[in-house]
Amino acid sequence: MTPLTEVRSKHIRELLRNARARRGDSEFVIEGPHLIEAALDKAPKLILYIAATSRAEMHHEHLLARAASQQIPAYALAQKFAERISDTQETQGMFAVLKFPSVREVRGDAIVALDGVQDPGNTGTIIRTAAWFGVEHLLLGSGTADPFAPKVVRSTQGAIFDVGLEINSDLMRRISDLAGDGWSVLAATVEETAKPVFSFKYPKKALFLFGSEARGIRPELLEIVKDRIVIPKFGPVESLNVSASVAVVLAEFRRPKK
Repeated sequence: MTPLTEVRSKHIRELLRNARARRGDSEFVIEGPHLIEAALDKAPKLILYIAATSRAEMHHEHLLARAASQQIPAYALAQKFAERISDTQETQGMFAVLKFPSVREVRGDAIVALDGVQDPGNTGTIIRTAAWFGVEHLLLGSGTADPFAPKVVRSTQGAIFDVGLEINSDLMRRISDLAGDGWSVLAATVEETAKPVFSFKYPKKALFLFGSEARGIRPELLEIVKDRIVIPKFGPVESLNVSASVAVVLAEFRRPKK
């Protein structure tokens, strides 16, 4: 393989560490053979190039062969540069630079909207959970973690290629527009007066709105929702992790109707 230039090496490092660089170039980086295999399976046209150490090349020759068959360039990366670039403690020595995916049209029967979910691990897990339950579209409001940040991408385990993402979405405008198009907007809250998720009669097309554990959903957004739902509390803990809440709500939505 042709050696990776120092310019590209620095570019990968910058994309991994700087959200502004990612937004400016409309590019992001994935690290490790698992994510690269997922990208080759699901979104090969997004991959601009791959960089791998000699050790990674030896262990994952099949991935590089697949990339070559799809005319995706691959470059040799020195181990010391891989360690400098990597966002993980022990690099797997394999990186890919990708273009941002284009925004898809809304489709399916469920949408997940996140209002200020700042934790990268939570955001990534929610994307993965949404994909598991067949949700094809997510609205990420301002203040929500960058879905193309390394920790978020890792947490999705490749599911980031299965969903459509609207980043820094104006939730007030988008939710109002979607409500006008026939989507029922449901806010997941901790209010005791909200309707329990286990007995709620779900609509055919539902937009589920979630906020952060610390702040919840902004009051101005709550004013435009159709219904408020709650996961009943049975134990002594004060709050439920937002990614766990998403899983519970979507599982109930998908429960076969009697």
